Amino acid sequence: MASSKHHFILSLIVVLSISTLQMSFAARHLLQTLPPMPAVPQATLPPMPGVPKPPQLTMPPLPAVPKPPQALLPTVPAGGSLPKPGALPPMPTATPLPNMPAANTLPKPTALPPMPAGTTLPKVTLPPMPAGTTVPLMPAGTTLPTATLPPMPSMPSAPKVTLPPFPAMPTNPTSIPNIPSFAAPPSH
Repeated sequence: MASSKHHFILSLIVVLSISTLQMSFAARHLLQTLPPMPAVPQATLPPMPGVPKPPQLTMPPLPAVPKPPQALLPTVPAGGSLPKPGALPPMPTATPLPNMPAANTLPKPTALPPMPAGTTLPKVTLPPMPAGTTVPLMPAGTTLPTATLPPMPSMPSAPKVTLPPFPAMPTNPTSIPNIPSFAAPPSH
């Protein structure tokens, strides 16, 4: 009995999946073959009315600007009365600068006197250290003082909070409950 139920359910699943597959192919075919779009009628617009030209305005002529009277300039004397450049006094002559000495008058480095050969520099000698001096050492018996710190203040203790226990975990049922079948109600 159980195997026939399983066979029926399996065949039902196969039939539904095949029909779904065929429906998806049919839908794809319909989507890929779209009907041609109808031609949209072109809207014809009436011609635009002409813009009337504004009348040409005629401006009255501008009044004539009166000319200012010309100022009379004094007359320039004739060119013959000006002094000529040749009549100017001559420029004073500059005093000549003294000549620089020639470079060959400087003394040559070979003309310096030679250094004396027998002179030696004195050697610096330090005085000897005194024999009885020693560096004092730390005494062996000294101990460093220990620092005593005051005790730390105690922190106030927080009240202990007790949590309620966790609820018990539900267990998995070991048996499958019976589902009432769709049988006809009992007749009386």
